[in-house]
Amino acid sequence: MRFLDALKAAKNDKRNIVIPDIKCYSPKEGDLMRGRNPVDYAVKLQAAGAPVLSVVTEEREFHGSLQMLRRIAATVQVPILRKDFIHTRRELIETKEAGASAILLMCSCLEREELISLYEQAIEIGLDPFVETHVKEDFELVNLLGAKLVGINNRDILVLERDDGDVNNTVSLAEYAPRDAFLVTESSIKNPDQVRAAIAAGADAALVGTAILNAEYTEAFYKMMCRKVSLKICGLMNKEDIEKCVRLGVDRIGLVVEYPLQVPWNLCAETAAELRKSIPAGYQACMVTGGSTEEIMLRCDRVKPDVLQLHYKETISQTEKLVSLCKGQGIEVIKTVPMTKEACEEQFGTCEMEDVLTMINQSSLGEILVDPRHGKDIASKCLKLDVELAKRIIALSGKKVIIAGGLRAENLAEAIAATGCVAVDIMNGSEDAPGQKNETYIKEMIEVLEL
Repeated sequence: MRFLDALKAAKNDKRNIVIPDIKCYSPKEGDLMRGRNPVDYAVKLQAAGAPVLSVVTEEREFHGSLQMLRRIAATVQVPILRKDFIHTRRELIETKEAGASAILLMCSCLEREELISLYEQAIEIGLDPFVETHVKEDFELVNLLGAKLVGINNRDILVLERDDGDVNNTVSLAEYAPRDAFLVTESSIKNPDQVRAAIAAGADAALVGTAILNAEYTEAFYKMMCRKVSLKICGLMNKEDIEKCVRLGVDRIGLVVEYPLQVPWNLCAETAAELRKSIPAGYQACMVTGGSTEEIMLRCDRVKPDVLQLHYKETISQTEKLVSLCKGQGIEVIKTVPMTKEACEEQFGTCEMEDVLTMINQSSLGEILVDPRHGKDIASKCLKLDVELAKRIIALSGKKVIIAGGLRAENLAEAIAATGCVAVDIMNGSEDAPGQKNETYIKEMIEVLEL
C-alpha cells in the first residue's frame, strides 16, 4: 500500500494517527536508540498499531543510513517515509530501491524550482512526496504544487531542530494548508494532549520521534499518544502505583496535595514533590488542591506539576489570577465546575449554570472538570456523574471538558459516548481502597479507551 493511502485508511479508525519517527540521534537530545536495534524498534511500533513509519537516514547529524532503511523496509509490512536532505533524482531512485514509499521534501532546504522538479520526479518514480513547511510563506508553493501530503515542522530544521518550537506552530499555520491535503504536525510533540491540540487545529496526524524513543514502555506510550480520550488516574500515593500507571499508559497522574478538607488521598507537599520525580516526561503530573492563591502557588513551586486542578472554593477572579501566575511556569489549569446553586453563587456570584459557563468561556482557563464531588461529600464513593448535566455543560462550554464520578470500565464507554467528552478522571474506580490502585481495573479502562 502507498504511504498516503495507508494514512487515509487509518483515518477511518477511532484513534488519532501517530507516525513514529525512527531516528538514531538528535543534535539536541543526543543518542536516542541507546543500544537498541532500529529494526526491532520498528517491529514493536508496527505491533502497537502504527499504520506507517518514518525513518531518518541522514548520516552526519542524525546518524541514520540507507542500509538501516533497507533492513526496516524488508522486515515490516507498513509503508515507510524516508527523511533526509534530498536534492537529486538519484536520491529519489535510491529511496524507492531501499523500500520506502514516500520521500521528505523540505521547503526550507530547497529552491523553488528545485522543489517543483523533485516533487514531479518523485511522483513519476512512484513515491509520495511529503512536502514540509515551517513558515506561512511556504504554503504559497504548497498550494501551487497541489501537494496532497503536507507537514508542518514545529521546529526549524535549518538549526537542526535545536530550537524550542512547539505545537503552536501547527495550530497557527494549519489553516493555510490545502483543504484536500493530508496534514501532519511534526516535531516537538511531547505528550498526547499536544497530539490532540494539533489535530483539533486541523492536522490529520502527528509525526513523533523523540518522545516515543525516550519512553521506557514503547508500545504503551505509543498507544497512549494515539488515544482520542485522555485518562487521568487520581489519588496516587506511592511510587509503585505511579509506576503501574506509567507502564500501562495513563496520560495524567493525579496527586492530591494539602487539600483543605479531610480526604484519604491527601499528601503533604514534600511527599508529593518526591513522588512527582517518579513521573517521567511525556506523562503529566496533575496536582489537585485548593486554598488561598499564595498557598497554591507555594505548592506549585514545591511540587512542580504540569497541571494544576482547582477543586475547592476558588472564585472566578482567583482562578484567573492563578491561570496568569501558572502560565509563566508552564502549568496548565483545570477548574471544577460547581455542581450546586450555592457553590455557583459562592464562586461565580450567580446560581445559573449558563452564567457560570459564560464566565468560564470568557476566562483564560484551558480545561474544566465536571465532578459531583464537593464539600462534605468530597470523599464519597456513592456519587455518580450526572450525564445530562455533563452533556449540557459540554454543549455550552468552549473549553476542553473532563468528566468524573462513579466511572469504571463497565460504564466508561457509555459515559463517553453519551457526553462526547474528550477526557476522563478516575479516582475510586481505579482502586481497592484509598491510595491502593488496582492494576486490572486500570488496564480494563485503558482497553475501553483503545477500542
